[in-house]
Amino acid sequence: MNIDIAGKVVVVTGAAQGIGRALALGLAAEGARVAVLARDRGRAQVVVDEIAEVDGAPEAVALEADVSDEAAVEAAAAEVDAAWGRVDALINNAGWMPPGQRVLETEVAQLDRVLKSNVVGCFVTTKHFAPLMIRGGGGRIVFVSSAIGTQAGPGAAAYGGSKAAVNILSNVVHQELADQGIRTTALAPGLTYTPGMREIVSEEHLARVSARYPGGRLGEPEDLVGLVAFLCGSAAEHISGSTLFVRPPI
Repeated sequence: MNIDIAGKVVVVTGAAQGIGRALALGLAAEGARVAVLARDRGRAQVVVDEIAEVDGAPEAVALEADVSDEAAVEAAAAEVDAAWGRVDALINNAGWMPPGQRVLETEVAQLDRVLKSNVVGCFVTTKHFAPLMIRGGGGRIVFVSSAIGTQAGPGAAAYGGSKAAVNILSNVVHQELADQGIRTTALAPGLTYTPGMREIVSEEHLARVSARYPGGRLGEPEDLVGLVAFLCGSAAEHISGSTLFVRPPI
């Protein structure tokens, strides 16, 4: 079974912290050439510098773009093209998890921000990076979704709705681009310990959810590295258009 990703060019969005940072470091450790994309180039460069300390990791590049800003994303895609001339995988990880709010209490401005970060961002990055993959013969797009996109509770309408849209987007991109070599997967982890999550989730909720997860602990960003590396390798060529759960909805 070949899951070797050495030399592949992988773009990771939202890679300054949390899941994105863990994926950037983990995929680089497996030999991928990683483009670290974040809203601030300085923060992206911090991760690039961390990659430089990983034994055997190829040189990485730092990119700056708000993923909902199409012009910025288009410019970032041009930078990757200039640096490496190809893209083999895009990890659509950038997004925002707001504090839980019930529908009648949610400001439209907050809903708009969630949809721009989580849905528009995935749409725009796919639009501008997928052509580079197609030109090179195909590639993998991983949409980092959430178990909440399938089963959400009170207070999660905005975030859950955005991730449900990401799941649909992943499947539609598969239908539109599979014949051009593009494979898609929506990856749906359960509650994962990240700085953004920790800011908005209560200790009581953490304890309740942790007790129902394997090993009695929350997921860690590093738990996703092996699965994403597998998806980016040739062994996963026939997996496309589906949503994969890392942990089930609670």
